[in-house]
Amino acid sequence: MNKEVLMQGLSGQQVGESKAKYGTNELAKKDTESLWSMFIGAFDDIWIKVLCAALALKVILAVLGIFVPALSGGNDAVEIVSIVIAIALATGFSTLSEYRNTSRSEALQEEYSKTYAKVVRDGKLVNILTSEIVKGDTILIQAGDKVPADGLLFEGKIKVSQAALNGESRDENKAAVTNMDEAESTDYSSQGKVFMGSVVTSGEGYMIATVIGDSSELGKINKSLTDTSEEERKDTSSLKLEGVAAGIGKLGVSAAAIAGILHVVLTLIRADQAITVVSVLLVIAEAVMLMASIVIMAVPEGLPMMNSLVQSMNTESMYKKNILVSHKAAFSDSAYMNVLFSDKTGTITQGNLSLVELITGNGRIVPSYQNKEFIEAITLNNLAKVSAEGKAIGSNNMDRALLTYAIQNGYNDSDNDPDKVEEISGFDSEKKCATVKLKNGLVYWKGATENIIDKVTHYMLPDGEEREFTKADKDKVEEQMHAQAKRTMKLLSVAKISDGKTVLMAVLCLRDNVRTDAVETVQILNDAGIQVVMVTGDAEETAVAIAKEAGILADEKKDVVLTHEEMEKLSDEELKKVLPNLRVVSRAKPLDKKRLVSLSQQIDNVCGMTGDGVNDAPALKQADIGFAMGDGTAVAQEAGDVVILNNSLTSIKDCVLNSRTMAKSVGKFLIFQLTVNISTLLMNILAPILGWTEPFSIVQILWINLIMDTLAAMAFGGEPILDRYMKEQPAKRTDNILTPYIKSAIGVSAVFITLGSILILENIGGITSWVVPTGCADPGLYEKTFMFAFFIYAIIFNSLNTRSEKYNLLEHIGENKNFILVMGAIFILQTIIIEVGGKVFNTTMLEPKALLVSMALAVLIIPVDLIRKAVIRR
Repeated sequence: MNKEVLMQGLSGQQVGESKAKYGTNELAKKDTESLWSMFIGAFDDIWIKVLCAALALKVILAVLGIFVPALSGGNDAVEIVSIVIAIALATGFSTLSEYRNTSRSEALQEEYSKTYAKVVRDGKLVNILTSEIVKGDTILIQAGDKVPADGLLFEGKIKVSQAALNGESRDENKAAVTNMDEAESTDYSSQGKVFMGSVVTSGEGYMIATVIGDSSELGKINKSLTDTSEEERKDTSSLKLEGVAAGIGKLGVSAAAIAGILHVVLTLIRADQAITVVSVLLVIAEAVMLMASIVIMAVPEGLPMMNSLVQSMNTESMYKKNILVSHKAAFSDSAYMNVLFSDKTGTITQGNLSLVELITGNGRIVPSYQNKEFIEAITLNNLAKVSAEGKAIGSNNMDRALLTYAIQNGYNDSDNDPDKVEEISGFDSEKKCATVKLKNGLVYWKGATENIIDKVTHYMLPDGEEREFTKADKDKVEEQMHAQAKRTMKLLSVAKISDGKTVLMAVLCLRDNVRTDAVETVQILNDAGIQVVMVTGDAEETAVAIAKEAGILADEKKDVVLTHEEMEKLSDEELKKVLPNLRVVSRAKPLDKKRLVSLSQQIDNVCGMTGDGVNDAPALKQADIGFAMGDGTAVAQEAGDVVILNNSLTSIKDCVLNSRTMAKSVGKFLIFQLTVNISTLLMNILAPILGWTEPFSIVQILWINLIMDTLAAMAFGGEPILDRYMKEQPAKRTDNILTPYIKSAIGVSAVFITLGSILILENIGGITSWVVPTGCADPGLYEKTFMFAFFIYAIIFNSLNTRSEKYNLLEHIGENKNFILVMGAIFILQTIIIEVGGKVFNTTMLEPKALLVSMALAVLIIPVDLIRKAVIRR
């Protein structure tokens, strides 16, 4: 490595040759999807396909009905409009949501391709776009610069923050090397290798670009983000709703087949005239039309719209809880999350160093030093500065921690006289110390304890008293240091040297503390059936100690701890076997996280991943739900599905709880809507047997659809968030959303409503005759109005049953004002419709007696469902 040649940089000809051979430093781009293609993509949803098929079938029947009036259904236009609106709303919600969450690698491109670098070309320093750098370029990097490519430092000394790449807050020292041995090294702790995306925090130097563009460590991460070869994993919520679609499809087809066969058989049996080929064909055509109508009727067209609406209503409220949702479908998946791969720094820990305790020269632990000379020692020998806001800024995290401690103990800039300083020397990686020499000859020293402890002659107590440092004192100090290191403390000694005396002022114990809320939250997540795995770039000892303190590592015999090297030696199948007991991964590399998520998903886990750096982006994208941190890189935030604005694990718990509430709301909506759908199916199957004409008018069907879809979504979308949901185990990814509880609720209520309707229309026990007034002009219309009133009131009372799995139907009802308003409004409007809406709704005014009887019959659905709950519980 010829330094003089390197300082001349590449010539124009050499740049061209390098570009032709190795390309440029530009990162791969992923084509941005247009709004139109997103809209077309929304039709891939199983429910939208079902609705489109139903729409096509309905249109065909409507057109046939024009030419063959016998095939015409009276409510064709209403049903067509209803289905079109449902498709438009569902695809509209989906498209707008996806549009806001476009190309996840765009932020990375924005962040790195539009920055400039100081490059030496033909012996002159020029400013060029980082994307135009070629392999072999000589680049000047200074404090504050972002390293534009992977390369070797051949001149100077610098400190770099690699937090965006490895997630660790500590600065790394980099020094010039004399050979190209580490040119393609991927070791972040390498002495001379610097990596694209790192930030120079101090010093300056010259580097040669050895690995550029997509071949760089950052480029590999970008490549994994832009790679479209991998099949995108379907979100769990959609998967479960597809299961519902398949089940309802089978039910609809079965019901249609039964109704069609019954219609043909019973019509021919009851025929008064001779049966001819034409009459048989006509009856079959009518049966086909009936079957098509039943299949369409079985489809809960409000479900995709309700799902999107509930997601919108809930995600809007999340911002108040420091949660910004960018991908609603994935946010819904946190209800089913059973594994969370979490960063350590800033999520489980606070993300910055603080001075926690001090070891005195006689081996005792003290919480603080109020000594003025000690404060002077840690502030004069310090390159961090006090900002206008009174906070420590600049230098490295240790200097900031010491200055913060001083500020918290009453220090301000005016306390020290800078004129008394003769010379200051920042931290030196070779000497492993930082010093400041005063004009009176006194030297304040700070650094690694092992470098000074053998030279210590005296030690200082917190009150300033100095005593002789004995062998026994030294043994006690070293014993305490060993104990503190096990507690993940970073140790730093402060001493003063003068007149041949070396006085140990204190051994400082600094560390990145576990967040106060993390321990409780880990316990809550464990109780909720969520396995928390801490993945960190830190050393194994530190990672294990933090995991124990946070409650992640509880059973050392059963719980598994792996290092990057150990994990790399395991095959995919071996790692899958270890995953259920895995709790900590230390010294993790960027793509380790993605591998963990991918393998965990292969064994049907629903995975969450937290992250803040560029290194986390591939895993955040791969995860079922990616939690990006609010103070993290733009890349991580774009790759994630949810941004946790306050970086807290508690907000992730809130996200899970809110999502579980949403899943409960969807379950309640399914009970509410499918009860009506199945009641209607049963009535259509029974209609040919009992000789009914259509039980509902066109406008009545529209009113029922309005209740089931939009209004019900508003009512159930605001259900209260209950802490008890975090005591439940998450449903498995492969589980049917229609649980035995939901199926029994739908079945019992649908049968009750159907039997009630039969009771009224068949006048069983003379119930209808009893309420129809003497001299009624149209008893048939009165009978149908009476049944319509019962049907809607039963739906309203059943909404109370669906709200809670417990016996107290009014539980927390005051916390969902929308439910009270919507169901109250439906009740009032239904009563008004019956009394005054005759012409529009094809009803007639019911007398108070009939109205009260319809309500009394309908309210019986509550005790019937309470009996069902008791049986299910047993």
